[in-house]
Amino acid sequence: MSKFKKGIVTISVDDGRKDAYRLAGEVLPKYNIPATFNIVTGYVDTSNSGKSGSITLEQLKEMHQNPLVEIAGHGHTHKNTDEDIIRGRELLYEWLGITDDTIGFASPGSRLKNNHIKENGKKLREMGYLYIRSGISVEEPTEQHEKVKQRIKNTAVSDYVVNNVNQLSYGFDNMCVNSVIVFNYTSVEELKQLVDIAESEKACLTFMFHGITKDGESEPDNLWCFEFDKFLEFAEYLAEKRNQNKIEVLTTRDAFLKGSK
Repeated sequence: MSKFKKGIVTISVDDGRKDAYRLAGEVLPKYNIPATFNIVTGYVDTSNSGKSGSITLEQLKEMHQNPLVEIAGHGHTHKNTDEDIIRGRELLYEWLGITDDTIGFASPGSRLKNNHIKENGKKLREMGYLYIRSGISVEEPTEQHEKVKQRIKNTAVSDYVVNNVNQLSYGFDNMCVNSVIVFNYTSVEELKQLVDIAESEKACLTFMFHGITKDGESEPDNLWCFEFDKFLEFAEYLAEKRNQNKIEVLTTRDAFLKGSK
């Protein structure tokens, strides 16, 4: 039984690339949808020169003031070692004046798996994290997931959609937040179909993006860069669904807190 009264969608954006600032400042306000930005602190341009491929420290501070933005950890040098995780949190707290006891953390490379997160939950909380967003669930699909797969297998959906049904969350009983990885070849229609499943199942679905780039800003075959125009189409769809009161669009933190009650 889902803990949610309606489907929830969260947008999670990794690393802190320079296009993240545009996304936070231009796209999110246009559609009034929130997103979580997972920042690798070692990538941040602390010189504020704007010459690197990452956001500047001033841009990060500005994003933190945006009510549609959640800033979460992603390590200091994109690693999952205890030292790297802690250093990333320390710098975010220092730079942004964060006063919360805990913030979210997105596992670099999705290498912190559910079993590890569950077994080390106490230590991870002591390190200052509320939840850990991973990318791939290593657990066996639940009976609910198998029922959803059975229901949709004869419909016109792609393997991408079917294979990501396991990432649906019906609530959060531990620190694990699984997410669907969005690649450059992922179609908007596939994302919409997953949203529709989350709606019908009253489940939470987290989409993991990286770069959101326009033509000429990245190599066409860059696996991690989703097209800007495709993202706009997806954002418009989410806004329409939200405005029709069919789903909620929340930050990862707000979805986690809602599902943990």
